[in-house]
Amino acid sequence: MTHFPPPPSSSSAPQESDDLNLRKLVDTLSDHRWLIVSLTGIFLLAGYFYASSQPRIYQADALVQIESRGSNLAFMESLGEQQQSNPTSAELEILQSRMVMGATAERLDLAIQVEPRRLPLVGDFLVNHGVNQAWFEGITPSFMRQWLASSEDSDWDNPYVWAGESLRVARFDVPDENVGTEHVLRLQEDDNFELLLEDQTLLTGKVGETVQDDASGYRIFVSRAEAHPGAEFKLQRNSTLSALSDLKSRFEILPRGVESGVYELTLSGADRDQIQPTLDTLTGVFLTQNVQRHSEEAENQIAFLNEQIPQVSEQLSDAEGMLNDYRAQRDSVDLTFETQNLLTRVVEVENQLSELTLREADLAERYRPSHPNYQTLLRQRRQLEDERAQLNAQVDELPETQQEVLRLTRDTQVNQQVYVQLLNQLQEMRLVKAGTVGNVRILDAAMLNPGTIAPRVPLITAVSGLLGALLAIMLVVVRLLLSRAIKTPEQLEELGLPVYATLPNSGEQSGLTERIRPRRSKKPQEVFRGLLAVTKPDEIAVEALRGLRTSLYFAMLESDNNRLMITGASPGVGKSFVAANLAAVCAQAGQKVLLIDADMRRGHLHHAFHGKGVKGLSELLARRIGVEEAIRHSDLEGLDYVSRGSVPPNPSELLMQHSFHDFLESMSQRYDLVIVDTPPILAVTDATVVGKMAATSLMVVRFDCNPPGEIKAAKRRLENAGVRLKGGILNGVKKPTSSRHGYYGSYLYAYR
Repeated sequence: MTHFPPPPSSSSAPQESDDLNLRKLVDTLSDHRWLIVSLTGIFLLAGYFYASSQPRIYQADALVQIESRGSNLAFMESLGEQQQSNPTSAELEILQSRMVMGATAERLDLAIQVEPRRLPLVGDFLVNHGVNQAWFEGITPSFMRQWLASSEDSDWDNPYVWAGESLRVARFDVPDENVGTEHVLRLQEDDNFELLLEDQTLLTGKVGETVQDDASGYRIFVSRAEAHPGAEFKLQRNSTLSALSDLKSRFEILPRGVESGVYELTLSGADRDQIQPTLDTLTGVFLTQNVQRHSEEAENQIAFLNEQIPQVSEQLSDAEGMLNDYRAQRDSVDLTFETQNLLTRVVEVENQLSELTLREADLAERYRPSHPNYQTLLRQRRQLEDERAQLNAQVDELPETQQEVLRLTRDTQVNQQVYVQLLNQLQEMRLVKAGTVGNVRILDAAMLNPGTIAPRVPLITAVSGLLGALLAIMLVVVRLLLSRAIKTPEQLEELGLPVYATLPNSGEQSGLTERIRPRRSKKPQEVFRGLLAVTKPDEIAVEALRGLRTSLYFAMLESDNNRLMITGASPGVGKSFVAANLAAVCAQAGQKVLLIDADMRRGHLHHAFHGKGVKGLSELLARRIGVEEAIRHSDLEGLDYVSRGSVPPNPSELLMQHSFHDFLESMSQRYDLVIVDTPPILAVTDATVVGKMAATSLMVVRFDCNPPGEIKAAKRRLENAGVRLKGGILNGVKKPTSSRHGYYGSYLYAYR
């Protein structure tokens, strides 16, 4: 027997590889472009909805300058040159401390949190797009109003707050045990309201009036309410620490320039009306405490000087009196030139020690003794004390009269200089206190920026769309990597199955297909009503079947009989579609064709001819009806068919009976071609029984559906039963981007 396979189109087409390459990837992505576009669109809409549902965040900014040293004590300026600490860093830490932020939160009562009640899921989205109560009421269907009314047990729109509605609470005091507990404030007619906790009314009052209950510890003052009666707001009094944490999380310090000492302060939040006053208060508190801190230094120095001056004045008077008395007793003793020089040096050392004593009193309030500045002062003091000891030793060598006059004169001059120095410093401190401005300046007052800083709707939407596109591409690539299904005729030929035809996926076939649920079956089944070869004879898939008809004509010339079995490895590969339409194109060519539905379990060929399944093959083999009653004529001349019949309990046994063999023998005499549609090979054994009675057998393989292992198993099962497959039919081939090449180019050429 001579075998004439179909024209080898693969010889003129480039070979495709199973490996993932760039061209294959691009073609696959192009084939799934609608999946990518759809998933990208879904993510775009989801991202836009999410971003548009987020609270609008506003921001205010201010500009401050922190100088390295402000107006301070005159004698501290020289000491400050030796300091290694950074006063700017200290001021920034003070700015973020509880001392500054706590005073701000307390002044504005930021522990009060007011949140409007929104429509579930879409409320924030609608409000952010300016939807008010009247607009929503006008577009809401009546059935939705009834549902909302039943779910809320009140008027349908009463609880929800819409665009343009707000509430401002200036004071809200609660018992300690209810701090952090969520309350509900419901507005009523004529600016009245009620405060509820777990459906229990705590207070009732009027907007603009303080309402309190001394017994329960509640006090509230609603300063403004712009909302419809029935609107509800969630009201909560947080702890001071919670309010400080929230304020600190929304506050940010940004340096302007390199070591310029200028800083930008920003504060963000969802309450547009509260951001700017909060930042203004924060900078004001910071500036006030800075000035007060520098002023306190001057006040402390003034208090210290006021305490020391009377004591020094008394010491000066005593020293002068003692010197005068001694000179009177000694008849006005004068000092020699050498003694006078020694006295001058002693007085200088004593004055320097007095000055260090004043400095040490100030440093003791600022630093610990281990601080470098404190240690420097102590070293200077030890040096002066050593020098004073040396000078005292020289004094001890003088005559007794000169020693006493020198000591008394020294005490008088030292006390006099210290007294004058203290008076001068007292005047300086008074001037410092009067002119204290601190080392912080507010360059730009707080100002609310136009627009919002978050959410960034375009950016979030674009990123969401990009994620959707990447997810879709990943799904396609993963499916491509994991899929080992047959996609090219070469894969079938490598399995030893010559390809007789490659049938492209037909878009017109979907119009003839519908889903039904057979009796005793939980899964729906796709059936086709009508033949594509009749309704759309110019369809590209029908043209491919005509090529199959030509190939079969030569392949069956020397066959033992004119019977053709069409089978498949698994359900859903389209074997019934191939069998019915192949029979139709053969009948259109002038052949007399009989189509037999041998799938007595789930066969549905009768739907293609708009007939019924009963009184078919199963009844014929059970000898309930005759041959003439089983054979039905179609609307297409030359094409007859036999339906499956009623579902029998033993289909395989019926096919193995001699009556089926006799039926096929008689039909081979009456018809030019007998086509038998069988059940899937791997599901039941019916195909192996029918295949032994048909000289030609073809297996239908679904594009991107049947893996090679499944085809091998089906082929092996038939061969073990003595059935030899002539070849295969690759069905449902989807036209890829590279359709101008290979088999797909042949289709387009044939179609034209």
